[in-house]
Amino acid sequence: MEAINWDIVRPSLWSGAAGMVVGAVVLSQVFGFMSPSTAHKLAAEESDQAVVAALAPGCASEFRALPDAKERLKVLAAHRDSYLAKDSFPADLIKRPGKSYIDYGLVRACTALLLKPQTAGL
Repeated sequence: MEAINWDIVRPSLWSGAAGMVVGAVVLSQVFGFMSPSTAHKLAAEESDQAVVAALAPGCASEFRALPDAKERLKVLAAHRDSYLAKDSFPADLIKRPGKSYIDYGLVRACTALLLKPQTAGL
């Protein structure tokens, strides 16, 4: 049995390891490769944003139809950037269908629609 000449093998191993690192960087940065968990996370975030964007106009129109909408709108304007903005809404307006908790993304989107400046004639 012949001994391994590590002076020849060691540079090859280091070159292979460096090539793997460079390959991983090239795959992720140049070709846009990402892990399945990262892709799932990004898809879930985009899905959440789309659901909020779809529900916000209905939330705003139902809010405006409330009998005490003007008083609620004053309170909402006072707490615009606070977590207390949720207190201006009836709970069923700011919950997603089938969920039991308040969706703060929906609160922010609905608040933005309700408090944006109204343009006349447009």
